Amino acid sequence: MIVDFKFKNIIIGFIFTFLLSFCSPKGEVENHSIILKKIYKILYFLHPSPIKINNDFSKKVYKKYFENLDFQKRFFLKKDLEYISYYREKIDDYWINGDPIFFNITINLFYKRIKEVENFCFKILKKPFDFNKKEIFVPGEYKYFYPKNKEEWIEEWRKYLKYLTLMEIVTSINTKKNFFKNYKKNIWKNLFINKEKKSRKKVEEDLREYFRKLKMKKKIDWFSMYVNTIISHYDPHTIYFSTKEKENFDLNISGKTEGIGAELTDYKGYATVVKLIVGGPAWKSKKIDIGDKIIRVAKNPNSESQNIIGMLLENSVRLIRGKKGSKVKLTIQKKNGYIEEVIIIRDIIEKEEIFAKSVILLDNNKNKYGLIHLPEFYFNPENKNGRNAAQDMKNIIQKLKKEKIKGLLIDIRNNGGGSLETVVKISGFFLGKVPIVQVKLSSGKKKIIKNKEDNILWNGPLVILVNELSASASEILAACIVDYKRGIIVGSDQTYGKGTVQTFYPLNSFLFSNNELGTLKFTMNKFYRVNGSSTQLKGVNSDIVIPNNNVPFSIKKMEKDKPNSMIWDRIDSIPYKPWKGKVDLEKIKLKSLNRLKKHQDINTIYKTIQLFEKKFIKKRNFSLNWKDFYYDNLKIKKRNENFKKLKDYLNIYGLKAYPPSYKIISKYKLKKKEWKNNLLKDFQIAECVNILRDFNEN
Repeated sequence: MIVDFKFKNIIIGFIFTFLLSFCSPKGEVENHSIILKKIYKILYFLHPSPIKINNDFSKKVYKKYFENLDFQKRFFLKKDLEYISYYREKIDDYWINGDPIFFNITINLFYKRIKEVENFCFKILKKPFDFNKKEIFVPGEYKYFYPKNKEEWIEEWRKYLKYLTLMEIVTSINTKKNFFKNYKKNIWKNLFINKEKKSRKKVEEDLREYFRKLKMKKKIDWFSMYVNTIISHYDPHTIYFSTKEKENFDLNISGKTEGIGAELTDYKGYATVVKLIVGGPAWKSKKIDIGDKIIRVAKNPNSESQNIIGMLLENSVRLIRGKKGSKVKLTIQKKNGYIEEVIIIRDIIEKEEIFAKSVILLDNNKNKYGLIHLPEFYFNPENKNGRNAAQDMKNIIQKLKKEKIKGLLIDIRNNGGGSLETVVKISGFFLGKVPIVQVKLSSGKKKIIKNKEDNILWNGPLVILVNELSASASEILAACIVDYKRGIIVGSDQTYGKGTVQTFYPLNSFLFSNNELGTLKFTMNKFYRVNGSSTQLKGVNSDIVIPNNNVPFSIKKMEKDKPNSMIWDRIDSIPYKPWKGKVDLEKIKLKSLNRLKKHQDINTIYKTIQLFEKKFIKKRNFSLNWKDFYYDNLKIKKRNENFKKLKDYLNIYGLKAYPPSYKIISKYKLKKKEWKNNLLKDFQIAECVNILRDFNEN
């Protein structure tokens, strides 16, 4: 993701007049109307790839909306869709005119159906299931039609609840390979029957929790989904955020929040502590333990405590959060049932896992190489002086230089992007004051974005490690390193392929209202390499391709696989001079490729794993007969175990091909041992060290 927070006042005059024409909104319907109108106008005038808003568009939204709202076809009936189909070609008009009638009608009917389903589900669960009966359950996503009538509707739910009960039984039974051989048929049949009541009770408990959370969702949450269904047809990265969704986004991208330093989960309606951040306020207080339940919250010690039992967890967390130095009063129910009040002073809590970290790799010749792992191009949108990736990278590189490293490896695998300004600064650390990227504005004009600082922080050997999930800002960094011939890109055949820039627009802007209308993040520009090529869809190709089997096939979908992705194109190149290095990059690439040729089986390994993963297609139907169900699950379990053994074997084989010829040293204690262990098993890192060594021997 690339986000440009330098959103200029480019709202055209008549848009400005349009926005000011609203009076202060009153009520939910008015808010929804304003949100729909404002988003339509913004995208109509400012989106770089406008689309036709007509009946065809309406039908696409209609279809996608019901897929999102009731994907499993469990709540609506056929007659509901027949009634609502009247609006199939009217959504476009409703959007343009800011009319939320379609949303209100569908969501009110949805609420009604939820209540009905809840009532008859618990009646179904009062009676035992007959597991001897031969019948089939088909998951909703594989069904073509909604239930014809109430009888069919109830029957579909009965099968689903029976399926959940069977799943509960199977997970509780010892599934060792020779389980069936150790018992007579009537014994393991009775085992199924005897566990039926207990497992059905567990399904009932889980179902109560499911409906509780479903009914706790507010209308604005469903409205966000409706709005996003509409605007997703522009591109995959144009998104509407409600106020609380924007708060969560800012937290994730800045890597910090102000609170008590406790991770909570919703356990049957209770905000339950599952983790304490070491060094955080809750940890320091020594009054809160893992497993404690927070049952009441007072925003400050002098305010009235609010009961949060049954409240949505995200709303409970919003009450507990607060400014650094402020106090929050919590009523805690300890694991032994004892209830006490605790006052905690809030502080800044950082998510260490998203911040840049580094180690020194020492090869057999005692040469030092710096490795920087950068998970995100993080920044604080609310505080420009807050922690950001550019400043952290600068500090790390300066420390590594003092260690007299002979090469630098930057690992941006799985890095989905971040701030445009941040990646431009980081690119400048290696290139100086040069053009980094071009941006094509919605007006059709282009803007050349240069790094402003002439001082080069690192001019030695440089390798950038990428994979299929290195996206957006990561692709800007990789592209300029390639185009300027500044270093070598290693990793997957191509990066993610996201070549668009998003900006945020608060929908309260120009409105004399304190109502929470949320924020629109919309695609405003496309960015291009200095050579004029877009990274959209095509991404950046690695100079040296080393397959990576650490990314599951199920999540390897890239920009080109997403619906409504913007097209690839190119613009004119700009004048730029390649890096004046003395190193022959082509010769270094050739050395690496020759090493890889000796281990061509690595590609076979990767393709074998990928082939097996592709075969793991979801089952389209399940037998509800106890014996068939159990045997099917044994087959799946055995298949998964065999695949894991194969993958482990192939990974070990890969390690033998690329033995780590380095040690990990650091003046700082690594907080996560698993990172160190993974580095020693990472054959991509091993080859990157070989490449950095080749720089010095060239």
